[in-house]
Amino acid sequence: MAALLGCGEDLEIPSPRTDDNPVLLWIGDTPDFPICPEGRLDYWDGWANVRTDPQYQNECGTCTCGPAACALPDSMLVHEAPFCAGQEGIKIDLAGAADPPGHCVDLSSPIPGNAFAAVTLKPPTMAGECKSSAQLALPPLTGTFARACPWTGKYQSDFKGLVCIAPEDDSSCPLGFSARFEFQKKVRDARTCTPCACSAPVGGSCVVDVLLFSDAGCSDMLYSGNLIGTREEPCYATHEDFPLAGVRVVFAQDEPGTCSPTTDVSVVEGTIENGETRTFCCSSAALMEVIHANADN
Repeated sequence: MAALLGCGEDLEIPSPRTDDNPVLLWIGDTPDFPICPEGRLDYWDGWANVRTDPQYQNECGTCTCGPAACALPDSMLVHEAPFCAGQEGIKIDLAGAADPPGHCVDLSSPIPGNAFAAVTLKPPTMAGECKSSAQLALPPLTGTFARACPWTGKYQSDFKGLVCIAPEDDSSCPLGFSARFEFQKKVRDARTCTPCACSAPVGGSCVVDVLLFSDAGCSDMLYSGNLIGTREEPCYATHEDFPLAGVRVVFAQDEPGTCSPTTDVSVVEGTIENGETRTFCCSSAALMEVIHANADN
């Protein structure tokens, strides 16, 4: 490398040797590795003294459980005879009634009055289990992190790194590259968080009203099945010769069940996997600050 421009013109900077893969070495205290100059992908990542921050005590977090949600019935049956028992009936899909809840479900093919003598109203449901509500993440790592990018033949003002070469055969660092660093190759962070589990739901109340209409806009109501609970499947007989063209399903009570976590805390399992140790002989950080200051100017 030629002498520094600007201040320090009499200071000579040794050029990195070209026969042992010189690199630009970024060093930081977080694993937020920068992109290598010129977008090079043949980099080497390493770390030193990496461990979990002791304040987290190898815990991913406290386990919590979300609610066991209520769900509107997804179908109903229309029967040609006034009694529902033993009849299969015509299935009406109500899956769209929940998006958004309570809106009018327009039947694409209305059921004519002579085929509409009774209906079986399916009950609402409550989820059979609760899911863990916490988004658990591994505790952060502390240590010193490094990325060695290929030397491109010139200093890069936008890449805050040191110019480094390999040590001599006797492991010493040559003059001009006396800053010595050792890092273990970053293989992978093989840690995982133990899963949280929840008990069976308790409490809650899921109750719906089902409203039947003779028009697709749900303005002319024929019948209403009210306060249908999760254990009910009532049959309603119809008496007037009107078609069934629209349905509304609404919650009369929407009180989800609750669950308790069966494990209080999610803990860390697994380890950090390291590879071989690599030694770098680098230009001093103070010298590189002068280089970057001149490059920026």
